[in-house]
Amino acid sequence: MRGRVTAGAVVAAALFTAVLAAQTQITPSSADLAQKNFLPIGPPSPLPVSKVPDLSGDWALGLGGIGQSLSAADPGGRMRGKEPDIPYKPWALAYTMAQVPPTGPDAKFETNTDPAIHYCEPLGLGRIYMYPAKTKFIQTSDAVYILHELGPAFRVVWLNAKHPDDPDPQYWGHSVGWYENGDTLVVDTIGVNDKSWLDQLGHPHTESLHFIERYKRVDDKTLQLDMTVDDPGAYTAPWPGKRNFAKSTTGFMRFMWVCSVRDNNEHYEKVGAAGNTGATTFK
Repeated sequence: MRGRVTAGAVVAAALFTAVLAAQTQITPSSADLAQKNFLPIGPPSPLPVSKVPDLSGDWALGLGGIGQSLSAADPGGRMRGKEPDIPYKPWALAYTMAQVPPTGPDAKFETNTDPAIHYCEPLGLGRIYMYPAKTKFIQTSDAVYILHELGPAFRVVWLNAKHPDDPDPQYWGHSVGWYENGDTLVVDTIGVNDKSWLDQLGHPHTESLHFIERYKRVDDKTLQLDMTVDDPGAYTAPWPGKRNFAKSTTGFMRFMWVCSVRDNNEHYEKVGAAGNTGATTFK
């Protein structure tokens, strides 16, 4: 019948409105964004003397390496909002708890608020390592190129370089790098926009994000990644993340892992809609 509005449609509309409100109203204040970073930004001076570690090979996330949260204390995401190692500012905690994750213990795919799923935006720093896709490093004298099957995406880490004074915010930011101890590549990134999540659970960051990664070649088959989130706009202190990689022999880029709004819609209609009686389209 024309003009008829079902109860399910009303529920769906209210839910979507709530999601939009959560995304637009829970934001950092100007005082939050004015805070200085906790850690020094950029390469040390002088640079440490180091051999160049061999990062060659195809690297897949190791056992227990995928996870849901960037939190080193709670990689499975079972303590969302109560992680002992994430020092939230009030708005960042409120934002995290307002999000509906697509995976993990609190997942509700049919009503998720994930920007990567809704808009196919890049996963970004940290979260790129929350999926079972491989990574490859191409090392040259002036840059290290980090290639991701997922996206597919690549990042440029400039060696023997400095950050620009006022970088334009981008999804991957501006990265500089250097080697330490003959076995580690350090990547220092600023100039990141605030559109991505740090992980599957909706942990936010601001344009003040300073993200540090240390890729350590442990042995021939193992690569260890230690991450540090230094974002005074969202958190009251730096906090850590960790992932491990194992060398893969299945080949890099055997399949194109591309985000597609068309595919997301199809997946929602076939899988997600069955669990959501209130909505008929993927918002």
